[in-house]
Amino acid sequence: MTQADVSVRPTRRTAGHLPGIAGVGDARRVLLLTSGLGSGHVRAAKAIEEAWCAADPQTAVYTLDFWALMDRGVADVIQQSYLRLVSVHPDLYDRVYRLDQRLWRALLAGGAVPASLRRVLRLFSRDASRLRHGGNRTDRWLFLALLGALRGRARGWPGSVLQSGLLGSAYRRLARRIGTHIRAFDPEVIVVTEMWPAVLLSPLKARGAVVAPVVGVLTDYGVHDLWVQPGIDHYCVASPDMQKDLLAAGVEEARISVTGIPLMPGFRHPPSREEARRALGLDPARAAVLLLGGGLGLGLERVAQQLVTSGMDAHWLVVAGRNQAALERLGALATAFSRLQLYGWTEHMERLMRAADVVVGKPGGLTVAEAMACGRPLLATHCLRGQEGFNVRFLEAHGVGRLVPGQDLAATVAALLADRRQLASMQARAWDLGQRDSAQRVVEIVLALAGARLPARGEAVTAS
Repeated sequence: MTQADVSVRPTRRTAGHLPGIAGVGDARRVLLLTSGLGSGHVRAAKAIEEAWCAADPQTAVYTLDFWALMDRGVADVIQQSYLRLVSVHPDLYDRVYRLDQRLWRALLAGGAVPASLRRVLRLFSRDASRLRHGGNRTDRWLFLALLGALRGRARGWPGSVLQSGLLGSAYRRLARRIGTHIRAFDPEVIVVTEMWPAVLLSPLKARGAVVAPVVGVLTDYGVHDLWVQPGIDHYCVASPDMQKDLLAAGVEEARISVTGIPLMPGFRHPPSREEARRALGLDPARAAVLLLGGGLGLGLERVAQQLVTSGMDAHWLVVAGRNQAALERLGALATAFSRLQLYGWTEHMERLMRAADVVVGKPGGLTVAEAMACGRPLLATHCLRGQEGFNVRFLEAHGVGRLVPGQDLAATVAALLADRRQLASMQARAWDLGQRDSAQRVVEIVLALAGARLPARGEAVTAS
């Protein structure tokens, strides 16, 4: 475990070791469980941390990444293979994403592995050979053995027993490790922003190994079956439709709150369009389009090339996130087109969104929530299915965006910028849907479960 794997943010910061009760004194202790595979879960956890520390600066907030529970090399293989899966084989990713909780339980019992999952495992196996030496040897052996068993190298009754044993062993190892963190920190409340930590945590709650209340914070506009866990005491969801889905799954209404997806403090009081444009040095009379590729800048270069060279008279704000290679390659395009502004990772997305008339990009849950909070429609350039399918359906159902085929993107953006009445209507609907105090609302709910009260929220901002 390295310092990068965990973070603790009380007023009296504890860092560099696994924090325990002695490390934080009498401060209230809050554990955030998240997943660094995709920036949305981490950003939501960070937003909750910021809101919590603003409400109660003495709180000790401990953030644990799910991937820090396993060998670093194993985690890297899974993450890199996952990124290739979603970018090169999105249809296959969608089929695997839809495998429900019952299927995963059947696999634990030695049930048959679906063909779609076997294909994914073959992709993962291509990167696994480098795990033969170094690191946590048991973790690496178990991962390689599990890949082989699930791919069907051992068939029939012996194969199903091997599969069940290996899966159960991997699950128990991860559950023990997350339990160790919980016992060491002894949190008064646990907040989960990704479903796999919730899956590990639920059995620990069931047998009394974890007694702290657990709040699940969903960061997309749909509910995956694995989120429905008896160990979750309360759910914070993005929309009323998600509340209905949880009710249909048997979750009591008193355990569900529609809070929106937690956003960073800048989205609580976003600047006006004029203020944002002034800060960025943009012509207030010219249209502006914000292009996003998510935290990893996926697919951004193709979209930027297509739109910027289309002849539209607009400012182009292009955010490459943490994709430094894409940022450097886009430099040539910025040199040729003076109205193109390039950005890497930014902590001021609210300023860019408010300066733009429309957002074009990857429909991650956080991106959709941020666009709504800023009153901006979102045109999705592609969709990874799975959770992004939930998000696209939300945009289309509420008339604040849609999935646009690549060949139609430039014409769709041009038509929307030309029809100022339609654009203004979509912006107004997006603003009304926006949840600008979502992080504060989550903190209120969590504090209530922990037996405390948060000071009243500030006045709501108005659209401009």
